[in-house]
Amino acid sequence: MSGPTTVLTRADAMRVLLSAVGIRAAMAVKQAHQDAGLLRTQQNEQQAILQERLRAATGLSQQALQQQLQTTAQDYADLLLLAEKIGCSDQVQAIRPLSPPGVDEQEIITYLRHLQALVYKLRPVLLQESARRADALFDQTDFDVATASSATLPQDRLARLLKRVAHLSQLPEDIAGLARELEIALPGERADLLASDLRLHIQNLLEAEKKCQVDEAQALILEQTLKDLGYQVEEISHTLFVEGGTVHFRRNSWDKYMVRMRMDAKTGQANFNVIRSVKQGENERSVLDHLAEDRWCSEFPTLMAALEARGIHMQVTRLLQAGELPVQLVVEDKLPRFAEEEQIESHTQQRSNKLP
Repeated sequence: MSGPTTVLTRADAMRVLLSAVGIRAAMAVKQAHQDAGLLRTQQNEQQAILQERLRAATGLSQQALQQQLQTTAQDYADLLLLAEKIGCSDQVQAIRPLSPPGVDEQEIITYLRHLQALVYKLRPVLLQESARRADALFDQTDFDVATASSATLPQDRLARLLKRVAHLSQLPEDIAGLARELEIALPGERADLLASDLRLHIQNLLEAEKKCQVDEAQALILEQTLKDLGYQVEEISHTLFVEGGTVHFRRNSWDKYMVRMRMDAKTGQANFNVIRSVKQGENERSVLDHLAEDRWCSEFPTLMAALEARGIHMQVTRLLQAGELPVQLVVEDKLPRFAEEEQIESHTQQRSNKLP
């Protein structure tokens, strides 16, 4: 039995990023299905004509479909080779959609769309990670400029450095300025110093970029994992692991109870505690409070395990027994409203309006 619980969060960067890729790809495919479903509903009377138009518009004849499958499969295979060099091929294979067992065209199209979405979202993550690990991955084409041979072509030294940030649409001014100075100074002792400085700036930029991506991915993983486990959860800000904040989630059978997660971004600590929604001025305790804490206690390990599988590790640092502190009472106006609560209130309001 437990009451308020504090955990220390730690992210496995590549696992988190790849888990987020899988989630985003699945979300993209789901949205496409919903859009198509809405369109079919709106055009129900012309469904046969609509499907024919959709097929013609996407060019998915049998031959074209097979060609796209082969192309996309090759794109994925190329990314898998890159993932093997980075050391994350197992995770990349784990998020690949399962091939359809039969020859049903709609199943094949769905599989193709999912694989295309995965390739599209996976490519920049792996390319950026390969840029960060340039020395380890491409020791034949990249090197530490501080120990480079004087026989190395000067322009190659600058090109290899800038290659690591080639994915950026615009270079930060500090890096662009150093690159200009280095181009003018090459070759020579001052060029070596500028190259070392430029390399450090690029490395710091890539690490900061990676941290931002990981923080954003953690917020997405937390929200999706809670939904996958059957919880209703308020929208989680992508800055939760950067700026901190609170998140509320619940099951629709919990009535007035929910769990509040409070994130402290500076320390990496998250605190979970059960709260009860009350009306203004209400402060009575309930015998159900203890049961609500016990219920959450039994479910918390499942959440921890699910987040661990996606790269977010939580280590319990503080655990209070159920009832050791009273369940926090929070005025309902200060809490998020979940879908079924709004539906119930709307239904009640409609019924009251019908009364004489």
